[in-house]
Amino acid sequence: MHRPLRRLSATTALLAAAVLTLAGCGSPARHYEIPPQPVPSGETPLSGRTSAIGEVTYTVIGLRTELGEVIGSHGSWIPHGQYVRVRLLMVNNGRERHDFEPGRQLLVTTDGRTYAPSTDAMQISRAVSGTQTIASHELCAFDLWFDVPKKAAVRALRVYGDPSSSRLGDQLKNAPAAGARNPVDILLK
Repeated sequence: MHRPLRRLSATTALLAAAVLTLAGCGSPARHYEIPPQPVPSGETPLSGRTSAIGEVTYTVIGLRTELGEVIGSHGSWIPHGQYVRVRLLMVNNGRERHDFEPGRQLLVTTDGRTYAPSTDAMQISRAVSGTQTIASHELCAFDLWFDVPKKAAVRALRVYGDPSSSRLGDQLKNAPAAGARNPVDILLK
């Protein structure tokens, strides 16, 4: 009686392994399939322009230069030079919330000068304002508007993010996430 149980156990184990292999157990999809989003008129969609600060990845997904006006529901405004609109996608890969301050970000031109977001353009376009909180495993995208000289060529978006860590050990030591650099430049051209 002892031998048939062994055979049954070995047979059962083989059968279970075959079923799990066929069912794909343990190999879930690693990425969401996000439907394509419409690109605003005149904007250039960008890909492969990603960097990370701590547990948050930042990807520039769109760029529009030489905008001569920003138009909102309550008014319009003409830049001193040209408006540049940068569309930024952020994904929080951590277990904790992370903060992002749109007003801290800088546009870097090819001559090395930096420009903060235009308060006028951000308000008129109804863009985000104030500190944004990105929840655990959340993704969000929005526009940053900059007013730069008419002949300026853009080089990068300098992103200042939240380098904090969700790891308990790091939190107890008030240490940033491993390898966190802050800021990072994401090339636009």
